[in-house]
Amino acid sequence: MGTGRIIVSFFLFAFALMVKAQTLTDSNLPIVVIETDGGVNIPDEPKVLGTMKIIWHQDGSRNYMTDIDNPEYLNYNGRIGIERRGSSSQTYVNKKPYAIETLQDDNVTNNNVSIFNMPDENDWILNSLAFDQTGMRDFLAYELSETIGQYASRRQYCEVVINGDYKGLYVFMEKIKPDKGRVNIEKMDPTCNSYPEVTGGYIVKADKTTGGDPVAWTMEGYGGGWWGGWGVSTDFILHYPKPGDVTNTQKNYIHNVFDDLAFVANQNNISISSGIPSVIDIPSFVDFMMIAEFSSNVDVYSLSTFFHKVSNGSHLPAREALWLCSDSSSFINRYQAVPFGQFTRKLSNKSENLVLADAWGNVIDEVRYYDCEPWPTEPDGNGPYLELKNLDSDNSLAENWTFGDDLMKINELVEDRNIAVHPNPTLGKIHVVVSGTASRCQIIGLPGNVLQEYSPSGSDFEVDLSRLPMGMYLVKVQFADGRMALRKVVKQ
Repeated sequence: MGTGRIIVSFFLFAFALMVKAQTLTDSNLPIVVIETDGGVNIPDEPKVLGTMKIIWHQDGSRNYMTDIDNPEYLNYNGRIGIERRGSSSQTYVNKKPYAIETLQDDNVTNNNVSIFNMPDENDWILNSLAFDQTGMRDFLAYELSETIGQYASRRQYCEVVINGDYKGLYVFMEKIKPDKGRVNIEKMDPTCNSYPEVTGGYIVKADKTTGGDPVAWTMEGYGGGWWGGWGVSTDFILHYPKPGDVTNTQKNYIHNVFDDLAFVANQNNISISSGIPSVIDIPSFVDFMMIAEFSSNVDVYSLSTFFHKVSNGSHLPAREALWLCSDSSSFINRYQAVPFGQFTRKLSNKSENLVLADAWGNVIDEVRYYDCEPWPTEPDGNGPYLELKNLDSDNSLAENWTFGDDLMKINELVEDRNIAVHPNPTLGKIHVVVSGTASRCQIIGLPGNVLQEYSPSGSDFEVDLSRLPMGMYLVKVQFADGRMALRKVVKQ
């Protein structure tokens, strides 16, 4: 038995030496070569400076280390900052994961570049595939997410050499962050403390605190994971806005969103207006659960799990029209009409697929528009807009669309200055003031259902919302002369 131990130990030692001595000369995969300034070791933090070259024959032919100085085959050749990342993956595994920031020659300014044909950015990750003997689990999970229409960090298998030492197989990936090409949420700053700006966007992660960021809040878990049983808590960390940038109002708001989700879930509340669908996006939640279970993600739900929230959107009442825009002042000046609300996510002037879905993700309608024939070419970001000739026609056919430039014909359907509501947000009662004699006032839920109805007299009256759950509603007022006005109100 003693001899057996000696033989096994010697074999393992010899194998380790062979791996250590391995030299990479060529590969069918791209080769990422990193040299830190002065050959210094890469710490957990802060980032150290260095140079990165990526050898990539984009025609699919083999990549050779001898092309290290051949500009024709260098997908990137420039300055970087680099540090180790991760928790268990950098503690218990020799092959470390890294975070990379591409820099300009001044070693300070971010260098937004496209690497492996990914959208321009400056923050990247080298995933070391820790604890994954197949080297495929993460990659396949991301591929599945993309295949079913959800975002996942774009990725490319590669070989990595650092300071002349071949490190092995890695995945070069996008870092999760707010960006129009990554997590497409609204940007926030310390002034975003009022509705609707305070509603998003946010990125929150359930994770360990190894990275040094403080715990924003803790929630009791439901047990069952390898990390513990019932009562084991989960720490939540603000990823965006960063802990040093977020205001107390913003932090309290997003914390309350998670508390609301726990509350309605524990009540098995499936109401569209006040239950689970009012807090979480059901289609992406279902997709996430399926991929997590299918891929047997051991960390899921309590570790290395990211959540994002966009700004509260506007909802379309049944059989009515609303105008949303990104710049209210320009919109009013151009069309002489007041928009219902702000649309902060961008639509392409070329082509975009628009989907109308209910709170459970059931697709009601969808259409993809284009800015070239046979579609009308006048709507191209300069004023005219696409308009369906007949609401009952097939909106997938270009010939059923025309262009318009006059919003006044439906101005009575958009939120205007003929109605004022205060206080807004409200804890209960609201005071409604209108410019004219009101004949009817309705409180409408976001799905378009009438929740309350009044027959006021005059232009100044009170409405009690105290029995309604927290959320956003529409105050719809009809005038004696046939006009109509809408105003959003938030019940806290």
